[in-house]
Amino acid sequence: MSSKIDKKRVSGFMGIVGPTNSGKSTLLNALVGRKISIVSQKVQTTYHGVSGILNLDSGQIVFTDTPGYQRHPDRVARLLNDVADQKAAGCDAVMWVFDASNPRVFQQVIKLKTKISQLKKADLSFCVLNKVDKVEKTQLLPLIQSLWELGLFKEIIPVSAKKGNGMDRLVQIANQVLPEGNELYPRTAISDRNPQFHLAEFVREKIYQATHEEVPYSSWIEIEESEGARMPTILAKIHVDSDSKKGILIGKKGEMLKKIGIEARKEMEAFLGKQVCLKLHVQVQKKWKEDSRFVNRYLELDQ
Repeated sequence: MSSKIDKKRVSGFMGIVGPTNSGKSTLLNALVGRKISIVSQKVQTTYHGVSGILNLDSGQIVFTDTPGYQRHPDRVARLLNDVADQKAAGCDAVMWVFDASNPRVFQQVIKLKTKISQLKKADLSFCVLNKVDKVEKTQLLPLIQSLWELGLFKEIIPVSAKKGNGMDRLVQIANQVLPEGNELYPRTAISDRNPQFHLAEFVREKIYQATHEEVPYSSWIEIEESEGARMPTILAKIHVDSDSKKGILIGKKGEMLKKIGIEARKEMEAFLGKQVCLKLHVQVQKKWKEDSRFVNRYLELDQ
């Protein structure tokens, strides 16, 4: 990806917003060139706003991933919609990401029409049609035309985040519309989060990928680190809301927990660039999703 795009010193936040499962996290990772946000096929994977930092010769772009909008009676789901609103409102411009392969994608845009128009003016709102590699051109072009006629977006950009197609155009757009200013983060920074946040997220990602139904949505992770004789030791405390879910996470003879640990450790070592000793411990915090203290702590609403 070319870094010589514009002469001005750009410095600002570009929000990545949209419905759940539209590929926002994959898009963020593709834009910054490394894994910052976890991904899975399940809805409601992103619980926290996380920003990836792209340093260019022309300045610094901060891409902010947000929880996907959804309709669900669960209290956490409603709070996640609020988190998405707050994170997006704090950005200088936004990219609305939609799954072009979803047969109801146009209806999704219509349902969010009021939110789209209120969040940012059209000059600062862009529609990113993701997963276009799964869509025939004969279907894609009429969709683009229909979305354009809504008058909600300055531009509609077809991309495939998974294949990396269209990323240069998105970076170019961000470089053109974001404000000028001093860099917001050190040049060495890759995200706005500390390493412990990412380590916890890697464990949560593997839980999402390995388990089903309510188990992944009932889990949250805390990280403790200590220096070992040969390598750092990372203790991941996995909180679940019932004994039955604890049993599922551990699995028969501990096989499920072992599988999660192996895959999470690979991600951690790739992220940190060194070997680690990962230990997983599952403990029960009954009905934590109904306790505002734990929900606020987990979603960082009390910070």
